[in-house]
Amino acid sequence: MYQNIIIDAINFIKEHLEEDLTVEDIAKHCHFSKYYFNRIFKQEVGESVYAFIKRLKLEGSAMKIITDSDKSITEVSAQYGYSSSNYSAAFRKHYSSSPREYKQYFTESVIKKRQGHYTNLTGKNFDHFDKQMKKTSIEDIKVIYRRFIGDYRNLHNYWERFFDKYGECYGESSIRIEISYDDPVVTSPDRCITDLCITTNKPMNSLYNTKIIKGGSYLIYHFDGPNKEIFGTFQGLMGIWIPRSKLYFDLDDRKIFSIMELTDKDNDHYIFDIYIPYKKSTNSEV
Repeated sequence: MYQNIIIDAINFIKEHLEEDLTVEDIAKHCHFSKYYFNRIFKQEVGESVYAFIKRLKLEGSAMKIITDSDKSITEVSAQYGYSSSNYSAAFRKHYSSSPREYKQYFTESVIKKRQGHYTNLTGKNFDHFDKQMKKTSIEDIKVIYRRFIGDYRNLHNYWERFFDKYGECYGESSIRIEISYDDPVVTSPDRCITDLCITTNKPMNSLYNTKIIKGGSYLIYHFDGPNKEIFGTFQGLMGIWIPRSKLYFDLDDRKIFSIMELTDKDNDHYIFDIYIPYKKSTNSEV
């Protein structure tokens, strides 16, 4: 009932995450009273607006600590509106370690050996990912999308629910796109946010959720393999390749997304291209 309102609210929060957001600001944006909006948000999302904002700030900063080696922890904490002392206390409460300990732990050697969600990446170094990168430039892509909150391992079920609602919009020339906003290392798997999207040549109903995937310069990494290697590939890109790359990434204004080519669940075979946004520079080389 409230799905479109919650999508709008989460988009607003993400766009203004580095600002001093209040529940009143978001409720006003969605044209609700503070108390009523907080109630429906918690009902739909499973946590209060305040808790959601606080969690996203901490998780955003944790991802920045891992992937942006040029920024100090003090700079990262300030970017998300924390003083150094407050940030350290809040970070430790959420992750059971200080920001510095967290940064030291997620070294390349540790990432390569992590289990659980991920394939063991031993033997896959920076050059393994770097040599497969290809540059491209794309136009804006208008899509119909549906947002899901939950474990990425349930993407098959999410796509079924997506097509239950938007199947009539899918045609021969349509492409399927996945935008995953979170890393299960940083965010609890059951709180990860995904947008499933399709392009369509058919008229878009005003009730559909639509948005623009921003065009520009991207790097493409091609994946062709079984399901068990998907999460390890993303972990390798985010934890090994991006931190060591000399490129200027545009991960604040644009998002990493995947264009799906083949999803063969029965034969455990998946083919897709991962698009990573970057800013062109005279010194940028792949």
